[in-house]
Amino acid sequence: MPRYERIDGADRTFAILVNQTGAPELLYFGPRLSGEADLAQMAAILQPGQRESLPDHPVAPSLCPTNGFGWMGEPAISGVHDDADGAINWSSADVEHTSNGLEVTLRDDRTRLEVRLSYVLDSPTGVLTSRMRLINHGARPFRLHQAMSVCVPLPAWVKEAVSLSGDWSREGQLARIPLSPGLWSQTNRTGRTGFSGSTLMAGEPAASDHAGRLIVIHLAWSGNHQLSIETLASGRRLAMAGAHLAPGEVVLATGASYETPEAHLCLSETGFNGVSDAFHPFVRTRILPDAAGPRAVRRVHFNTWEAAYFDVDETSMKEVAAAAAAVGVERFILDDGWFAGRRSDSSSLGDWRADPVRFRHGLGPLIDAVRALGMDFGLWIEPEMVSPDSDLYRAHPDWCLHAPGAPRPGMRHQLWLDMARGEVRDHIFDQISTLLSGNAITCVKWDCNRFMFPAVSAGAPAAGRVVRGTYDLMDRLRAAHPSVEIESCASGGARMDLAVLKRASRLWPSDATDALERIRIQRSAGLIFPPEIIGAHVGPAPNPITGRHLPMALRARVAMFGHMGVEADPRRLSSEDRDTLSAHIALYKRYRPLLHSGRMLRWRTDDGAEAVISLSRDGGEALCLVCRSDTAPEAEAAPVMIPGLAASASYRITLHEPWPAIASRRLHDPAAWRRGRVISADILSQAGLRLPLSDPMTAWLVHLERV
Repeated sequence: MPRYERIDGADRTFAILVNQTGAPELLYFGPRLSGEADLAQMAAILQPGQRESLPDHPVAPSLCPTNGFGWMGEPAISGVHDDADGAINWSSADVEHTSNGLEVTLRDDRTRLEVRLSYVLDSPTGVLTSRMRLINHGARPFRLHQAMSVCVPLPAWVKEAVSLSGDWSREGQLARIPLSPGLWSQTNRTGRTGFSGSTLMAGEPAASDHAGRLIVIHLAWSGNHQLSIETLASGRRLAMAGAHLAPGEVVLATGASYETPEAHLCLSETGFNGVSDAFHPFVRTRILPDAAGPRAVRRVHFNTWEAAYFDVDETSMKEVAAAAAAVGVERFILDDGWFAGRRSDSSSLGDWRADPVRFRHGLGPLIDAVRALGMDFGLWIEPEMVSPDSDLYRAHPDWCLHAPGAPRPGMRHQLWLDMARGEVRDHIFDQISTLLSGNAITCVKWDCNRFMFPAVSAGAPAAGRVVRGTYDLMDRLRAAHPSVEIESCASGGARMDLAVLKRASRLWPSDATDALERIRIQRSAGLIFPPEIIGAHVGPAPNPITGRHLPMALRARVAMFGHMGVEADPRRLSSEDRDTLSAHIALYKRYRPLLHSGRMLRWRTDDGAEAVISLSRDGGEALCLVCRSDTAPEAEAAPVMIPGLAASASYRITLHEPWPAIASRRLHDPAAWRRGRVISADILSQAGLRLPLSDPMTAWLVHLERV
């Protein structure tokens, strides 16, 4: 007899049908069903009839489809024992209830394979976490080809895939792909999460910021992966996400097991903002390390990279630190160029000790000066990499990933250390731990600046083992130095996922600090990640990547809606720009509790201006940024409709100064705005707020407080 199992959250139900043989089927995932809902009746009325030209017993889309017994789509699990046929067919299925979850155990008596599917529903947010564990009970090794973290049939309203793509400094490109018969997939083989990230969205074509249904899967994995949606001839669709395995990468001996990364799934009925409504509180309460949870204060960073690049030394950095402290910076990060022999990106990775010429007495005098200015101190490192021109490589040339007898191709003049080897991890741990123990360092910016190739350790494919080795190194360092925060960076945004975020408190979404680029990048990153973990820096003007010269108020206001930082050298700013930056850092500190705990909504006005708002959970306060990068199509910009406010309330509105120079001349009745206006929420949400927003590079900062 089939069994019907369900788990319920505050407003979600996940229900499955489990036969005694065969893989479980997804019966329902959606708004919470009543306790009296008859799942057997639901299954009966949803069961399709027999059609022509199909197996006598058609195989329904399941949560773990396999090859060989009537399923013609992509398998969630595949592989082969030595000298065997590779066909997998489940003989039995058991279900166990766990804490707000289900564990389904599938066994194939013929191949002696066992799979445990785990599903846990986070009640407050409705986010479902899925993973698979495979155990080989057979007498021969099992060569695993594919094991998906999640496989989920999609509802009929899903008509398009929504994917993210990008490259260095161009992260966060969103694409909509109409789904047609066949397989759509996005595969990452870079050894990192990748510039495209590891999030898959599928939904209605009309899905927008505020409306429309979406199913979103985020794979919590910092390595090679595959995201896919397959449309079968019947019209049924399945979405899958999991680590991408190279041939021969995972071979399970008798009794050995393999566990997939976790995948996190959410359903939104309110468009892209509904995705954030689920994931932001989930990340804050379930993912972030304890030291970086909701109560952590996100200190204003200064990072030396765009101010000095490799040209750092004790004297100049003390000067920069003093100028940074004067504008309100709270944490000084010494970026690349501080360690032995480092003058460019061509040498010294792996030799993690202070350069004896630039820092004759070590880092201590600079750190003392920084702390005396009221800031704490952070340091850039790239622990997974080694330069061929380094003491480490000369001593241990076999410690990098390499294929025996083949060339060792570089990228950025560096090679990837073999983090699958314990002695390599031990050596790097000892170096970094010595740095952290001997200096008052509160955070490290952990970079990873190349692709993983060849991903070979001890003559075998090892990409996944290398990623897990990096996790182990991070975990050991966090355990040994629990007060030290980690920022994850990988050529910008190439390592942003919820697995690395369990170990890091901050993610760097892009090396592009141009505010106009950051509007898009932070919008895309903000789908999954709450603003307080997204590093957002005020860059120089002209910007070193785009060459644009943007107003300081625009640069600072965009940076406020993340974890704010600065990379522009404050010594080189005009007095006006320095005052503007200082004023906005003060505003960031004032609104930091709101920005980093509130509900974040994003949208575009009717004529294309970008808007983002952070609303307090009780609806009493909000801070909104409205900005335009281009020239509006018409002279009078469209009104800004403000969503999310308490429906029956009125709000006092403040337009924070400095107002945009050209736009301020076109603001109706400036004196009234300076006195403060009180406007009802229904007017703000339905009629909107008209601001001069027709000119490019215009940014208004709007504060709303319930009266």
